Amino acid sequence: MPKSIRLEPLWQQRHPYPTVDGSFIQSWLVANWTIDRWRTELKVLKEANMTYLILAPSVFGYRDKKSEAIYPTNNSETSLIKGHENTLENCLKVSKELGLKVFIGLNEDGHWWKLSEEDAPWFFSEMHKGNAIAKELYSLYKTRYPETFYGWYWVWEISNLHIKLPLYRQLLAEAINIQLDFLTKLDSSMPLMFCPFMIENEGTPEEAYQAWSGFFSQARFREGDIFCPQDAVGAGWLRMETFAEWFEAMKKACDEVKGLLLWSDVETFRQEDWTSSTLDRFISQLEKVSSLVDNFITFAYCHYYSPFIVPNGYHKAYLHYLKTGKLPNLTPQPPQNLTASLENGQVTLGFTEQDTNEICGYLIFLNGKVKARLQPKPDPSLNFIPINSYLDKQPEQGLLKYEVIAYDYSGNKSQPAKIEIYN
Repeated sequence: MPKSIRLEPLWQQRHPYPTVDGSFIQSWLVANWTIDRWRTELKVLKEANMTYLILAPSVFGYRDKKSEAIYPTNNSETSLIKGHENTLENCLKVSKELGLKVFIGLNEDGHWWKLSEEDAPWFFSEMHKGNAIAKELYSLYKTRYPETFYGWYWVWEISNLHIKLPLYRQLLAEAINIQLDFLTKLDSSMPLMFCPFMIENEGTPEEAYQAWSGFFSQARFREGDIFCPQDAVGAGWLRMETFAEWFEAMKKACDEVKGLLLWSDVETFRQEDWTSSTLDRFISQLEKVSSLVDNFITFAYCHYYSPFIVPNGYHKAYLHYLKTGKLPNLTPQPPQNLTASLENGQVTLGFTEQDTNEICGYLIFLNGKVKARLQPKPDPSLNFIPINSYLDKQPEQGLLKYEVIAYDYSGNKSQPAKIEIYN
């Protein structure tokens, strides 16, 4: 039996209101980062009062070609990805300087999303590959970063679509046990985190409870391991109105396992257009399950709220929330100098661009209904295309009543700028 692990700080011990304690960061973002670039980015997490960083995966597997790693591996069947010669070293070194704790993901393979019962031998072999990777990573980094190299991340994303089927549930439990048993022998003090997701159209919360309860009864989780479901709000798999019901069901199943911790992986994006969520939705995601979970991490502050990836209004608003427990409550100025022109059956709206440090985006309404949302996507170059126009390619016939509303990073909205044009 591995020793009991107390993971701190939990959000309740930091503030009387829920806050996040860590973020994922993906390897494609950090390719070619210097150690100074790592410092710049991770200082953002420290400024946001976070403790944990999840970097995953460390090895990309492919059924049809050689695996690729983000660290200098001695495995002859795996090559180092160019630009990642120092990724793990720099990540751990800077995290140590700043007092962050790092979970490292092991291997992934895209064939996972096509997994069938016939693939059980393949999937079990992937677990053994992951164990070999864990052993190598441990030997490379654990001695030099004993407190910083904190835990493991199980990259394979289970959903209720998987575990509601008894045969799949057994297969997955057997697979994760291969990993858990090895990691326990390697170092029982290092927890394993995994982040499944729920799909509302594939069942009910009660069915999810039954499935997870069955899965947990077969898996050999240790005290301190972390069950950290994605809240699936950003992806649209669960609705904001009901996702807490799913967490209630998963908590019930989690509570049946001694020492298994329940965290929430809070999604900071809008998958319909791959933009960042405004902070009002984000804070609501925290609040709705704050009574159920031990801690919060995000997918992903580093990708969707970092001032080195998106305009700094997101980070600024969150820091305000950290200090006060409330988001800034200011009314943005409406767009100025709104114009409308008709050409070739298409309507072009124009307006004066506003300060991107203050204005997150714009909502376009046509005849009282939302027509479009204009908002810059994350861009590590910070070269955001100015938003000062909208092209309606297929407007309705007749009188067109347009409204343009500016909104800030907290979700506060301006009064509408209005204009009419006849088509």
